[in-house]
Amino acid sequence: MRLNRMSLLVASAVALAIMFAISMMSGDSYAYNTELFSILLLAIPAWCIARGVIVLPWPILLGIGLSLVLHSLGLVTNLYNSTDWWDNITHFISGITVASLAAVVLIVVIVSSKKIRVPTPWIPFLIFASVLAMEGVWEMLEFTMDMIIGTSMQHGLSDTMGDIVANSLSGVVAGLGFAYYISRASLRELVDDLRVERIVEWSRRTFPD
Repeated sequence: MRLNRMSLLVASAVALAIMFAISMMSGDSYAYNTELFSILLLAIPAWCIARGVIVLPWPILLGIGLSLVLHSLGLVTNLYNSTDWWDNITHFISGITVASLAAVVLIVVIVSSKKIRVPTPWIPFLIFASVLAMEGVWEMLEFTMDMIIGTSMQHGLSDTMGDIVANSLSGVVAGLGFAYYISRASLRELVDDLRVERIVEWSRRTFPD
C-alpha cells in the first residue's frame, strides 16, 4: 500500500508538471507559480511516507492530489471564468480533503493525549467547524491576492456564497463519512495505521499534558 500511496502523489505531480510547462509557455505567471507551489506541497506527504513519519490513508492522499490538480486545471483551461460550477467542485473536493486532515489531527490528539477528552459524537461537528474556518481563511486570502496583485479570484458576493455553501456541504459529507468509519473501526486502529509514534513522542516531550 505504501507504493500505491506514493504512486498517487507521483501521478498528481506529473499532471501538475505538465500544466506548469503549459503555463510557462503561455506566460501565465500566476498559474505556473501556483503549479510549482502545488508540486512542493505534494513533496511534504511524499517525504513523510518515505521516512515513515506519518502515512496518510490513500483516500486523503487522493483528495490532496485531486484538489491541487483540479485547481491548476481550472487556471490552465480558464474553466474558473468560463464554467460557473467549476469553482464549486474544486471547493467541495478541497473541503472534504481539509476536513479529512482535520479529522486525522483530532483523532491523533484524542487517542494520544492522557488529559484531552473529546466525546466521539462531537468530532463530526468539529470537522464541520474546521472546514468553515479554513474556508473563511481562504476567502480572505483570495480577497487579499485580488487587491495586491489583481488575480481576480473572487467574482462577487454570489461567488463567495457559492464557495461557502460548497465547503459547508463538504464538511457535512466528511462528518458523515467519519461517523460511518468509526462505526466499523476503532480510533486506535486508525492511529496505528498512521504510524505517528515519533510525532506523538515529540509532541509529548514538547507539549506535556
